Amino acid sequence: MNTAARIIELDSIPGLPGMLVKAATSRKPAQREPQFPPLVITARGITADTAKLQKFNEVCGFAGGEHLPLTYPHIMAFALHMQLMLEPEFPFTPMGAVHVRNRISQRRALRAGEALDFTVRLGDAEQVAKGYEVSIVTEVAVAGETVWDDLSVMLIRKGGSGEKKAKEAAAAPPEFSQSVQWQLPADMGRRYAAASGDYNPIHLYPITAKLMGFKRQIMHGMWSKSRCVAELLPAEHAGAASVDVAFKLPIFLPATVTLMHNSAGSGSDFELRDAAGEKPHLAGRLSLE
Repeated sequence: MNTAARIIELDSIPGLPGMLVKAATSRKPAQREPQFPPLVITARGITADTAKLQKFNEVCGFAGGEHLPLTYPHIMAFALHMQLMLEPEFPFTPMGAVHVRNRISQRRALRAGEALDFTVRLGDAEQVAKGYEVSIVTEVAVAGETVWDDLSVMLIRKGGSGEKKAKEAAAAPPEFSQSVQWQLPADMGRRYAAASGDYNPIHLYPITAKLMGFKRQIMHGMWSKSRCVAELLPAEHAGAASVDVAFKLPIFLPATVTLMHNSAGSGSDFELRDAAGEKPHLAGRLSLE
């Protein structure tokens, strides 16, 4: 028998810093067979903060203007994602979750001053070799019409099956005809954190990253996606668009990264690689309509 979803209705998006502290200190009892009951969080009538939006545009390379960047509603909804994972029904603590895939679609570009109604819910959960892949689905509606949606897949490194899929023959890396390089200074994670609110310690300083098991701080995956979109999506495009990415190797700061792509009128296939253009940090497809 299907269980009715518990719906949490909010009239604002909660502050993220306090949630990150709670995520770092919260503990949940281990479950032999984790359950993922239906859970929904809504926040209605939300508008983008002008100052935060300007910071985001600057650090990610967007031109600004009357529309929100394609990826920005994800940034606005991130605190709702955290709240979802902090609820008692969610079987794991969110700290240590790894963002492995993300797909964003818009029917049209959202205007910066529009009142947005957010709905965030738990999607599918699948046991894999390294743990559980859990999806979080986000929808944004304007005046009752869904105009933007997001699917984030998180890897929780607990309770994995240990069963590895049979290895397929390694495919030759794709060839790209266009490329551009970006220099990322050591403080790039802190600059993006100030714009996005994501102050996860793995992104800030070498010492805070080492506490979380990294040799030094790493760049946010959603900065990488947003920076690629800023480069590839024409600023004047206000129609339907989607961008689907898989996150690969982390970017240790400071770093030089190379965006490699094949672009045409219908969109772009792209990868973000290291300075030599060899090791992938992100691979994706941008589609325009």
